[in-house]
Amino acid sequence: MRVENHVVMNLVCTCSTDCQLQLNLCRKVSRSSLTSLIWRKRTGNNVMGFYREGLVLSLLVQWATVMSQGVMGPVMPDRNQSTIDFPKIPADFREMAKKLMITCFKKGYHVPVMNNSLNSSYAQTQNQMMQSPISMFVELLSSLPPSFSIPRSNQSNDTADEKGLVWDIAEKMQNCTNMGHMIELMRNTTESPRCLLRAFVAPLSWMAIMQNGTSLNKEDLTTLLWAAKPFLETMPASSFVLPAFSQSSHLAEMMKVFSEMFSILSEEQRNEIIGWVKERVAQNEFNCSLKAPASSILPPKPLEKPTMPNGHQSMMSRPGAEATDHPAMNVRRCPPGFLWLKARMLAMMGPFLSRLPFEEVKTIPKEELCEFFRTPDFSPSFHNVIGIQPALGRTLFQRLKQECSSTDNFTQYVDRLGSLACFFDGAMSLNLNLSRKLLSQIDACKNSEIDKVKRQLVQNILEKDDGFSSSPGMLQSLGSSVSVIPLSRLSRFTPEDLNNTLSSLSQAKWSPAQAKTLAQKLLEATKIISSERLLSLGSMVRGVASAVLKNVKAKGLLGNEALETMSEKMSSLQRATLLEAFRRDVNASELVKGLPDSLLSSLSLSTLEKADLSSVDQLQGRGWTPAQSAFLLKKILGNKINLSELRKLGQAVQGVTCEMIGKINRTDALDMAQTLNKSCAWLSRVQIRCAAQKLFASLEEQRPGYFSDIKNSELQAIPALLLIHLPVEKIQNLSDAVCPAFMEKMTQVNLTFLPNSSPARYALTRRAIGCLKGNVSDLSAAEVLTLGPLVCELDPAWISSLNPAALNSTLQALASCQYIQQQHREHLFSLLTGTYGDPAYWSEVDMRALGPLLLLNDTAVEKLPFKSWLKSYLSDLMDSLPSQPVVPPPKEFCSWLDLSALRRKLFELKTSSTLQNRRKREVAVSLTVMSTLEPTLIYIEDLKQGNVYWTPTQLSKMTMQTFKDAVPTLGEINNYSTEQLAALKAKIVEAWGSVSMLNESQITQLGCICQGFSAEELGNISITSLDTLEVLTACNFTQTQRTAIWQAFERVTGISVAGLGHLEMMGLGQFICGLQPAQIDQLNSTSFREAVEAVGRASCLLNVRERLKEKAVAAFGKPETWTEAQVSEMGNILAGLSTVELGRLNSTVLPFIQRSAIPLIPLDRLAAMSVSQLKALGPENAAMVTEAQRAGLRVDQRSALDEAVGLKTARAEVSTGNSSPSSSGSVPVAPLPLKGDAAVESMTGCVLLMQAILLMLLRYIL
Repeated sequence: MRVENHVVMNLVCTCSTDCQLQLNLCRKVSRSSLTSLIWRKRTGNNVMGFYREGLVLSLLVQWATVMSQGVMGPVMPDRNQSTIDFPKIPADFREMAKKLMITCFKKGYHVPVMNNSLNSSYAQTQNQMMQSPISMFVELLSSLPPSFSIPRSNQSNDTADEKGLVWDIAEKMQNCTNMGHMIELMRNTTESPRCLLRAFVAPLSWMAIMQNGTSLNKEDLTTLLWAAKPFLETMPASSFVLPAFSQSSHLAEMMKVFSEMFSILSEEQRNEIIGWVKERVAQNEFNCSLKAPASSILPPKPLEKPTMPNGHQSMMSRPGAEATDHPAMNVRRCPPGFLWLKARMLAMMGPFLSRLPFEEVKTIPKEELCEFFRTPDFSPSFHNVIGIQPALGRTLFQRLKQECSSTDNFTQYVDRLGSLACFFDGAMSLNLNLSRKLLSQIDACKNSEIDKVKRQLVQNILEKDDGFSSSPGMLQSLGSSVSVIPLSRLSRFTPEDLNNTLSSLSQAKWSPAQAKTLAQKLLEATKIISSERLLSLGSMVRGVASAVLKNVKAKGLLGNEALETMSEKMSSLQRATLLEAFRRDVNASELVKGLPDSLLSSLSLSTLEKADLSSVDQLQGRGWTPAQSAFLLKKILGNKINLSELRKLGQAVQGVTCEMIGKINRTDALDMAQTLNKSCAWLSRVQIRCAAQKLFASLEEQRPGYFSDIKNSELQAIPALLLIHLPVEKIQNLSDAVCPAFMEKMTQVNLTFLPNSSPARYALTRRAIGCLKGNVSDLSAAEVLTLGPLVCELDPAWISSLNPAALNSTLQALASCQYIQQQHREHLFSLLTGTYGDPAYWSEVDMRALGPLLLLNDTAVEKLPFKSWLKSYLSDLMDSLPSQPVVPPPKEFCSWLDLSALRRKLFELKTSSTLQNRRKREVAVSLTVMSTLEPTLIYIEDLKQGNVYWTPTQLSKMTMQTFKDAVPTLGEINNYSTEQLAALKAKIVEAWGSVSMLNESQITQLGCICQGFSAEELGNISITSLDTLEVLTACNFTQTQRTAIWQAFERVTGISVAGLGHLEMMGLGQFICGLQPAQIDQLNSTSFREAVEAVGRASCLLNVRERLKEKAVAAFGKPETWTEAQVSEMGNILAGLSTVELGRLNSTVLPFIQRSAIPLIPLDRLAAMSVSQLKALGPENAAMVTEAQRAGLRVDQRSALDEAVGLKTARAEVSTGNSSPSSSGSVPVAPLPLKGDAAVESMTGCVLLMQAILLMLLRYIL
């Protein structure tokens, strides 16, 4: 032993004085010695000697790593080696790297089961001591869930070789002295290990850029960016942080990478990158900043950074952010509209040009724009760039057309325009060749008016090439634009013609009626269809009968990437039918594993119950529904969840209940809040409320009066998502010292999670205003805008006190508000017109900046006079507004916008194009002229839902051919008046005869026009297909009409109620409400259980709901035993519960009730619910209670509802679910500190010194 010790100490001395080569040898000898020691332990050698030698070698390995990173590197630098240092390891590095490693498995790469027997002791000691990135690689591989590794017994020789290769690489990594070495090693490995290595290196590389960006040379930056790209591609928008570069070359390198990632970035990330580039250019080239110095807005106290549990910053902290966000005091503020977009910058921006503000595009100097247009960089900048704002696209297109070429020769640049071709005007004037060329350019365009341009171009082609218009080659040449051809013309082509042009037809966007016609022609009498044939149909799959899909085989489809794209085009019934076909071929576990998210969401709970899902690791990365999430979490976890499980849920977080949140240890509350914040897109309002209450109560238990003396770093650590739920009195009592953190949080808040009448909105606004310095009239525009979304809550009287510059910017900011308080609207509109004048005289620039505020007044939009740009602007505005959900949200959570006046004005502008000359002279269109306007196919297809504004007289003036061609479009509207339906019915009789003579294809085309048929007429129509009923279920039929349609289906098909399977129940949709109560009792309980979600979407009469509830009891048991998942799936059936049954529902399931069911509950039954039940409904469900229902409640019940909605200040003290004694039987005397508050300083050198001393002591003791 003395000899061995002498060798070891000599080796230490040698390694400490010699070069890198000897250091590497030192590591190898250490590992070899450690292996020898382990062998001797197994053969029974002295135990104390083993521990002593193990400690010696542990110290040796740690010392070698320190020397390689901090000492030996500079001693003998190799001119060919990189000098990129390892960054400081962030707290969440393991989590980030592990997620990326798992993606390697999903790409098909093997992740070998790692045997860590030789390295576990070393790795653990390294991690505890040094946080060395090298030592974590094997540890992370070993920590991958079992489902991502190949069991040793099943490993092939290739996999075993691959495992050896990974181990070899792990060995070589020990020799890496810096990031450059590690990246070079990664570049030189084979594909599978490279994926794992790059997953490990990517987050480290980004942190190296963030921490050392300004000191990196261009070559090192390029290397790090290449390595970091996988991490950047998966970084969530909420965590996207950019470095504070100053060098122009660095900026160009960064933009190359971001341009490559453009398609996967969120809009928020794209806008942040644009702002970041502009700030860099402003500082580098104009010596100014876009932002005012922080001290001119907020108190001068520096903002403390939040720390993570181990004291390190997370991947998402902002190193260097001060340089980016708070310019130095000696940097002047950039003047408004400074011209930074030179030709060089335009080329650097690439696809990000498509996201520039409208005003920026208008002010690009003509010379710079035209110079850029002539460069090779122009075309790639707009290649396949989707989502360009119409106003920006049109402006840029028009400037290029008018300023950079003559109108006559501009058409020669059509093939260079890329996505700007989407905004081409004057299509009717193009010749045949240019029409075809432009049509190919706009194939992928998504803007609202592109269908009109496509129709014009197709019309050009058909009119100017008569011999070509009816040939099969025409279908192929039109590409996806073939869908604009009227159905009457499409139906003339033979199956052979269609088969020869499948490549074009399968990519087009078809209406259900068009898809059905084409699919019937292509499949003819086919009853069994192969997977290849089904996939070849592409978007036409929407027309395949569900009866045909029943016979599809899973082989060739399940696991095929094309299945996801195809199933997205399918209807709900088609997806359910396809799943039923798959279930015959594979078991539930295989089915769940092979399904894409578009089909997974249609899987029933009974199928999930049979699947082998026993770990939360199996839930990651899948698109579960709320009901599925609740079911799976209950099955796997019961009613309790820990932090590590919470981090793995992904979309399954929708199933986390308030009970689970309440049981999380209070010391983990802050980590829980931050984890949930990363999944905010999937959280419900009730989950956010519960998480906030849990967090606030835990903080108060940790330190009584926590919020009265809270620090900046502590406030910064609380997610803005939860902070807005802080009780009003605590918001009011926040000290001025935390204004920096509070104001930063307010720029991040999403006020839609608060009810519109919430007192917290006012409290947050008042507190934020209190953080602004000086008098209102002295505030700058930048200072007011630091209020963020709280600008929307400002009182018009306060706004009117601002100076002109701040007033203008504030009014423009208000135009983006999702909600403006009712009591503010009239005064705000008066302030708007007092500042900018009558909207009738506004310029296009003013209109685009302020337009949405016109909706504050009921008649302002209606009174707007004709202007050449008005139609395009109002169309853009309509397209930019969120679409109405199927179930309208309650008043407390809905937008303030009433779009009826806007829709009416657009109808007027679109249908008066022939009268524009008269309108230019400000002459109003008379009622007589409008009444004689005839609906044409061009008008109808352009208007879409706006066709509801045609008068009955105008509808009756349609020509017969126009009616037949326009029927699929007109049939999609479900809110015609009785008089309009009568006029359309007359056209039906004129075109096809009596209603009873209509065939099923015609009924499918007519869609909601069928609402105009009487019950007697509906009882005589011929419907044999569930697919037809599914199309009609989107319409608003009366109960009498529903009964008639069900009876017609029953009569024609001969099906019995008892014979209805779960697919038939799904296909019936709302027409299941047409069954007689006695018939509902005959439904098969097993089939009902499978179809309950589809049945629950129907809004039936009370007597029918009560019978459906009885069927639910037969299928699921008594209501008091129903789970969250079952309640969620039952939908409106729940409104059939009796008074006693409602009172017995468990409070934990109440937030999972579908909000559409709440208004359907009879008044007396809702009034029987307890106060605790009403509180447990959650914000949205409580807000769905109607005024009539509310009137029947007691005072304490109404108060409970208000608390549930969030209109009263909830108590901060809530049950934490952590009151039980500790495992030792004693209760802690003092509250435990929350994880995330204690900072841990690096003590590597001290610890090594202590170990050395300990080693010498042990040498003599042992």
